[in-house]
Amino acid sequence: TGEEDQGGLHKIHEPPSNDFSVDPMTINRAVREDLGLTAYTRTLRHLLTEDMKRKRLTRGKKILTWLKGNGSIVKIFSDKKIFTVDQVYNRRNDRWLGETKEEVQGVYRTKHPAQTMFLGVVESDGKKMPPFFFKAGEKIGKETYYKVLRYTVLPWLKANYPEGNYVWTQDGAPSHTSDLCQKFCTTNMAHFWPKDMWPSSSPDLNPLDFAVRGELEKKTNRTPHPNVDALKATIRTEWDNMSEEFLINSCKSFRRRVEAVIKAEGGHIE
Repeated sequence: TGEEDQGGLHKIHEPPSNDFSVDPMTINRAVREDLGLTAYTRTLRHLLTEDMKRKRLTRGKKILTWLKGNGSIVKIFSDKKIFTVDQVYNRRNDRWLGETKEEVQGVYRTKHPAQTMFLGVVESDGKKMPPFFFKAGEKIGKETYYKVLRYTVLPWLKANYPEGNYVWTQDGAPSHTSDLCQKFCTTNMAHFWPKDMWPSSSPDLNPLDFAVRGELEKKTNRTPHPNVDALKATIRTEWDNMSEEFLINSCKSFRRRVEAVIKAEGGHIE
């Protein structure tokens, strides 16, 4: 039923009760109470090479030093996300009660669902920029991203932070690290973390990755949408409904996660 993995862990290939012809509850009780073991679901993680770990550690230390000296400055986080018109569900947690399986309504997927790419921008003080949607099929290269920064993001930042009490952060996507966009941000943003600041391969540090996007998608895609316009309308509504408290708490965990990366010497923290 299982084999030993590294560190004494065991892979379970099939229910142990099948081998012993006993009630599954008896096996579960023995595993939990007698052996002191718990069954965990394996999680999908981003790959980290040794070089990536070194960069995460070095840049994590650099960010922590910056945070210690600039605690009052509002941190601006951003990320892109593709939404489709299909319903999204968690197979493990989405359960229905019924007398037969046939009573439970299925979740239907289309082969090539219509989609839209969305740019989300949130702030550590609980504010958020209205959602920005890229054009259908648009390639997000440096020129496209530059136009979004210049004509959408920067005007919003100037209107909401006229005194310049903010820092613009972004990950290492090629369009973000291009000379065109780096020069624009350095010249026009009140404060800016350049391309050698954000740790590589670190979605576990961006509040939009580890908190905001999942919470948003859980609400926007609980049911399928007839078309992209309907999907966008739902995204706008749920984005507007997202509370300041949720965003503040999500962003507040950023420093704690940076410290965790340092403690893990650049390794995984979740």
